Amino acid sequence: MAFNNSLAEDVLKHADIVQVISSYLPLIKQGKNYKAVCPFHDDTNPSLVVSPEKQFFKCFVCGTGGTAISFVQKYDKCSFGEAVKKVAEIMNYHPEGLESIAKPKKVDEKKEAILKCLHDLTLYYQFALNTPEGKEGLDYFESRKLDASIRNKYKLGYAYKDGKSTIAFLQKKGHSIITIENAGIAKMLKNGEYTDMNEGRVIFPICDIDGNVIGFSARRLVNDDTAKYMNTPETYLFHKTNNLYNIHIAKSAAKLKGYLYICEGFMDVYALSKIGVDAAVATMGTALTDEHIQLLRSLNVEIRLCLDGDLPGQSAMMKASQKLSKAGLKYVVVDNQGSSKDPDEILNEDGKEALEAYLNKLLPKMDFVLNYYLRSNPLKTIEEKRTLIKEFLPFLVRIEEQLELDTYLRKLSKATGFDVEDIRNVVKKAKNKVNGGETATVKEVIEDFHPERKALQKLLTAERELLYQMSQNKAAVAFYEQKVPGFYDDIYRTIANYIIEYAASHDAMNDTGLMMLLEESDIENKQKIINDLIAIYMETHPGECTDELLNNLLETILSERKRISEEDVLKQSLEGKSELEKARIISDYNRRMMLNKNPNDDEDK
Repeated sequence: MAFNNSLAEDVLKHADIVQVISSYLPLIKQGKNYKAVCPFHDDTNPSLVVSPEKQFFKCFVCGTGGTAISFVQKYDKCSFGEAVKKVAEIMNYHPEGLESIAKPKKVDEKKEAILKCLHDLTLYYQFALNTPEGKEGLDYFESRKLDASIRNKYKLGYAYKDGKSTIAFLQKKGHSIITIENAGIAKMLKNGEYTDMNEGRVIFPICDIDGNVIGFSARRLVNDDTAKYMNTPETYLFHKTNNLYNIHIAKSAAKLKGYLYICEGFMDVYALSKIGVDAAVATMGTALTDEHIQLLRSLNVEIRLCLDGDLPGQSAMMKASQKLSKAGLKYVVVDNQGSSKDPDEILNEDGKEALEAYLNKLLPKMDFVLNYYLRSNPLKTIEEKRTLIKEFLPFLVRIEEQLELDTYLRKLSKATGFDVEDIRNVVKKAKNKVNGGETATVKEVIEDFHPERKALQKLLTAERELLYQMSQNKAAVAFYEQKVPGFYDDIYRTIANYIIEYAASHDAMNDTGLMMLLEESDIENKQKIINDLIAIYMETHPGECTDELLNNLLETILSERKRISEEDVLKQSLEGKSELEKARIISDYNRRMMLNKNPNDDEDK
């Protein structure tokens, strides 16, 4: 160790563990302590507790704990001395002896050899772009409006068509064929010679977070049967799932601005760079990985998802949002739904101001999630509406602010027609499971969520009451004929028809007379119909048949019918019925569908 323990103790005395850890993770105040999603295991709920009073942190799931110094040491995977130095830098504290802490020099000879090889190759590619043969590549870049400043900033280049000459150049620079192979460049031909796998393509160097070139993405210039883009294969240094394009430039800009855009491709990153936004990275065609999340977490800034507005892009954005939510990272979404243009197209076709406006049209994450599901789910049936609640539930349980939760409960209620309190109750059940450590079963609470039954019960209750009023008052019969589009319940609809028939042939309504009409009929299910009518008679009802009562019943019938579909009613009606009853219900349903069908539906348009 390059220092004694007293220096570490001195740094800890001047350190605030909340300030240190919050420079790595978003912290949530909870009572006298703070909580965060633990970075040392696959945490889904904030389980890491930070105590400003004790100046310790502790995860109550994986057990990891310690001081500000040990947190930095574990998080950055660095030596104890390096962690002491980093904590002091975060606190802007510069005690005597701090500069004497030497960073341990662990030389990875294989890594250093590959980095030197890729550095030399990048310069070679840049040189080749400005040669007569490279003009084809230069023309391509200029057609994409990538001027010299962008080409130099991102080290864009061209690989000669004679790939063997590239290998020869690297060997002359002292790089062994083994190193060139380890760098992911050399491809062996049938005759045993080696060639550059990127030959004849334009080159996009890919850098690690420190700015070292670790691989390339090479685009073809001719339309042939080869892949349009060809990335360096997995190597000792290059792992596409570990890296984000432009992270080396974006990291400083992101910390300065407080946000980072995640785009879909290189051209989008360049478009943002042209208007002065360097805080942008691209995913290079992969979904966000746990390693990407760790990179993003270390920046501790707001993430702004900016993927394409088409269906695949929105699907990718949805998956990314789920990953970010699970990790507890702050993020918003660029509102590009319905737009077919990416940032590069917007800049080139509509100009700088249009792109700036586009980038600043930000949606809170929950609004994006809701909009996504509303676009991808037609919500015609109760099951589809329940599916929306089911998919939305993991996001709802993570909302801490009651005001925010209430806002989204109302939005979901409006979208589905479900009662706000019904949705709130299912969220409470899900939160209880989360707090009890049953994360994997959160969505199971939806299995007991059946708001359609309440809607159907309200509908049937209103229909029964209107039937009773019709049996007592001709004004109610006229009201039904003029304003009610029939009853959903088959039995109630049959009773209504008999009431209308009776009213047409009698001066006043009479319970006994109506019952006699039914008993003398030869209608199918006669006894069932009579039993239901008697049950309606026996129920408690309001006294006077007023316009207000009739209009209230109509409003209930119409509003509850909007909550349920014909298919839902059929499904509900079949529950617990005998096979004979099911056959009758299905027959009535099919007949009703035929009666309601527009006679012009089958005509040629």
